[in-house]
Amino acid sequence: MNPRVTVGLLAILIALGAYYFFGTPPSALPASPGAGTPGIPTPDPALTLWALDDSQIQSVSVKRGAQEAGVQRAGDDWQLTPSGEPADRLRVNSLIFRLASIKATFRLTNAPSDTELGLATPPLIATIKLINGETHTLTMGGKAPAESGTYVRKDSDPSVYLVTNALAQDVERIVTEPPRPPSPTPLPSPVTQASPSPVP
Repeated sequence: MNPRVTVGLLAILIALGAYYFFGTPPSALPASPGAGTPGIPTPDPALTLWALDDSQIQSVSVKRGAQEAGVQRAGDDWQLTPSGEPADRLRVNSLIFRLASIKATFRLTNAPSDTELGLATPPLIATIKLINGETHTLTMGGKAPAESGTYVRKDSDPSVYLVTNALAQDVERIVTEPPRPPSPTPLPSPVTQASPSPVP
């Protein structure tokens, strides 16, 4: 091959390499993770209703119309209120963990009237009390269209949020299905063997 052609091709290759590594426009560079990277949603702090330490929750009380029930910490265990019966520790701890940190799925910017949202006369009101005396209130209204969530308000915040229906159902079960410990499985009764018939 002609040496001049070889030198020319090499010079073009070096120039292209230099442009690629040093001359790429900033818009073509990949974005840093978490800074609007496609496919990675950026967390919205406005959707966090609160983030509490679950170990600091002293009690949870739920009002459902004229009914009211709840759970209260008793050392390392839980008890039902107002009866004082022992509560199912695993079931209560699971609910407490979810209530300690609630993240909404959506925040309504132009909310309809409270009557339309079921918040004028809310069917459920959950009150969380911390060991230091601080309280938080979750007011639950009706369900959104297509069962996409439940309308709620937190504390004195006038904003309306959507939370999962599963959370609303778990809160309601404190009243409708109190978290009592599971009944022990009865032991099978012993099988009595028939006495052999006497030989005539």
